Amino acid sequence: MMKTRTNRSTVFSMKFSVIIFSLLMLSSCDFLDENPKSTITTDNFYQTESDAISATNALYDYLSVGTQGIFDPSFGGIFFNDYWVFHDLVSDNAFETITSQEYRNLSEFNHTPDNIRIEFYWQDLYKTINAANVVIDRLPAIDFAENRKQHLISEARFIRGMMYFELARTFGDVPLMVEATTDVSTSYKPRVPRAEVYQQVIEDLEFAEQNLSETFRVGKGRPTPMAATALLSKVYLYMGQFELAAEKSKEVIDSGNYFLWDDYADIFKIENMNEGEIIFAVNFSGTQSEGFKPNQYLVRLLPSGLDQDGEGPENAQGWERPTDDLYDSFANNDRRKSVTFIESFTYSDGSTVSFEPHFGKFWDQEAEPRANNTDTDVIYLRYADVLLIYAEALNEINNGPTAEAFAAINQVRQRARFDGETERNVLPDLSGLNYQQFRDAILRERRWEFVMEGQRWGDLVRMGKLVETVNASGKENASPAPTHTLFPIPQRERNINNNLTQNSGY
Repeated sequence: MMKTRTNRSTVFSMKFSVIIFSLLMLSSCDFLDENPKSTITTDNFYQTESDAISATNALYDYLSVGTQGIFDPSFGGIFFNDYWVFHDLVSDNAFETITSQEYRNLSEFNHTPDNIRIEFYWQDLYKTINAANVVIDRLPAIDFAENRKQHLISEARFIRGMMYFELARTFGDVPLMVEATTDVSTSYKPRVPRAEVYQQVIEDLEFAEQNLSETFRVGKGRPTPMAATALLSKVYLYMGQFELAAEKSKEVIDSGNYFLWDDYADIFKIENMNEGEIIFAVNFSGTQSEGFKPNQYLVRLLPSGLDQDGEGPENAQGWERPTDDLYDSFANNDRRKSVTFIESFTYSDGSTVSFEPHFGKFWDQEAEPRANNTDTDVIYLRYADVLLIYAEALNEINNGPTAEAFAAINQVRQRARFDGETERNVLPDLSGLNYQQFRDAILRERRWEFVMEGQRWGDLVRMGKLVETVNASGKENASPAPTHTLFPIPQRERNINNNLTQNSGY
């Protein structure tokens, strides 16, 4: 028997009591109140190789769940939720349903310097940078094998470079700190031009590219030399240095280390984490350090109200929802559409509940049928991104697409025609486009490929399309302006540090 839902408020009601209860239960765990690996800061700790490894391992907590206790309102690291929520929420891709005004303001482009989510994001980025600085500063004095020491320092420099890349593309000019803070007064620095920040990112990633080992501490969400190369290609793309973006992305392509899964759905299966086309992902399975490692994809994105008799998502809230414009932009037979969105759920008795589209791409229903705290990683770089970077860079260099540019974008489109068994007559190979047509095609392809993966806002901003695209989408209550090509510097940070200026328009 078919069950249907016609009352939107019933379908998408938020069960705050469920999630709060879950958080309260977790708060009883000592490792959430204080992670010993993340609170090691004394000089006398850094004496052995084991100490160096522990200090480096602590960096990954800052990326995932952070180092605050569960009761702290800032609980969660960089990739816990805000990184990937921001980029689609402050765009034409998603809108907010949560009662929290901070997220609604972001969705509607009404965010101000007092937005607490932006403040927490800024703080998390700098906490991670300082933790990386501690490793970079103190490991050289420890006596152990130089190649292993350089690898650990390279992990820290990769992470620091990644954090400064996020700061630069999100906030523009920011303070640049490359030494561990030992006195809070030394952290009150002014902003430096974004170009200087990017230069530091390049230096960190080049160091990592040259010194990361291919065999020591490989996998489980740790960077490799080729991950540094891939991230460099993206940094150069954002800088508008297209020759270097093409060069670095071509290195990744020619390495043969990565491939596109035949089926788009395979990217997000638990068994394929850090395999195939995944170049760098933030580990949320708890394999790198002690403690609970929740990922918020399923809690935030899947529809609420489906938990019945031990089946269906048991803690889903459906806070971020796809806009009609995003949903309608996909060709119906594009494999990515059926993977990206979930519109129905069938129970074991054969009954089906239908609802308006939600984001379902991250739910591996076979591995995690209850869809609670998923072990899936947050993907930061994958091979499809590199292919599209290469195609875009070639188009910019040559004032029009080359045969190689068409080949790169068409690889991504070809995968979208295939579900692992059947190829459908949809998304034909592109050809015969001029410079602007190809540029527009890249932007569309990136939209379809990377929904809720931390890409859309940045893509629209760097292509100068944010305001016109969001306005054309008809996103309800959205009022984008040129101001929104950068996020505001948090007011609380400016109150503490009088050297900080504000971005224009805030």
